[in-house]
Amino acid sequence: MKAPAVTAMIVKTSYMSVVAVPHLAVSLTHDRCFHRTLTKIRFWFQPHTHDYDYNVGVHTKNEAFLNIESQSGRLVVNVKGQWIFDQVLALEEATASVLPEAGQVVLFKCAGLEDIDIAGAWVLYDRTEQLSELGIKSEITGFKASHFKFLQHIIDAAAIREYEAPLDTPERPKVIREAVEQLGSATASHIEDLGQIARSLLDGVRKPSLIIVGETIKQVYHTGVQAIPVVVVITFLIGIVTAHQAAGQLEKFGASVLVVDLVSISITREMGVLLAAIMVAGRSGSAFAAALGVMKLNEEVDAMRVLGLNPNQMLIIPRVLGLVIALPMLTIFADVAGIAGGAVVAIGSMGISGLQFVERVAFSTDLTDFYVGLSKAPIFALLIALVATLRGMQVVSSAEELGIKTTTAVVQSIFMIIVADAVFATLFTHLGI
Repeated sequence: MKAPAVTAMIVKTSYMSVVAVPHLAVSLTHDRCFHRTLTKIRFWFQPHTHDYDYNVGVHTKNEAFLNIESQSGRLVVNVKGQWIFDQVLALEEATASVLPEAGQVVLFKCAGLEDIDIAGAWVLYDRTEQLSELGIKSEITGFKASHFKFLQHIIDAAAIREYEAPLDTPERPKVIREAVEQLGSATASHIEDLGQIARSLLDGVRKPSLIIVGETIKQVYHTGVQAIPVVVVITFLIGIVTAHQAAGQLEKFGASVLVVDLVSISITREMGVLLAAIMVAGRSGSAFAAALGVMKLNEEVDAMRVLGLNPNQMLIIPRVLGLVIALPMLTIFADVAGIAGGAVVAIGSMGISGLQFVERVAFSTDLTDFYVGLSKAPIFALLIALVATLRGMQVVSSAEELGIKTTTAVVQSIFMIIVADAVFATLFTHLGI
């Protein structure tokens, strides 16, 4: 090995060592897996010119730098002479002659060293690395304080591994890291908020007196009673549209009477509750987010905390409970209005009498269909209320942020409703309901 190579290896070393120094004794253990194969080839196939006798223990060629004594269970290497930069090539040849027998531990005794520098320390350290890769334990002992500092430099350099990214690997964009951090922060915040709301709900179940009944009834009125007209109109019109579309296809097969079945089943199981929930998400979800957001901007929520009041209990729980009560009620109105819209088309343009329509609805639709649709309403209401109140409480700084959070609340509420409806449809199909 030439001097430039030694210097490069010292600078770029990536070996990891565990060092213990009782009385200036150093015990090295190593982990250099990437160099294992190269070391074995170097160990077994390099030309050796050692002409020493283990029994006698005197090396004849490299005695200027070390002599080797084979003892029971270990190979003692007495290091001596000048281990300096000018002797690097000779030192490497000398250390290469340290070839223990199977099961022997190599012990480097350095008390006889006359002088050593960073290059000599590297050669000694490198040989212990090579032996370690071959599964051979090695120890270095007997260093003088003035000599040990050079080996310590090598050990420190090996312990500090600086990561160098490959040239062909582009640096990871900062945007990705920031997005992941924001996602983690938002997730943690949402989990905390949901936990607080759940705790308030459980407290209300255990102690009903904690529930603000007056505010809850007010929310039932605002989210339920006042929403009846718009929900009824929308589902009535959807019933008409559904009946017309079904009639256009079923008349081709002479099965016009099945329009009644299609309208009644689709409205009671799916369309009624879904349309009611979407309307409530747009109407009440936006109202929840906007009202709470304005209170945050006006610092009313902070004032409540200062007064010792719980904002979740005062502001969020009544809205959640109010909507959970109101949406099932709106679902019943939506079912009736949707079937009524189908009846208008069936009676007015398809020649089906009112009595026939009622009999067909009773024959094709049972209470199971009605309960399937109605059972979804509380879940949809809970999703709408939680998303809307959470987004409202996240408003911090400006009216622009208030608008963004309100829009986000509506969009996410509708998305969650549709996802939940798909899950319900799959579940009920597998259960045969």
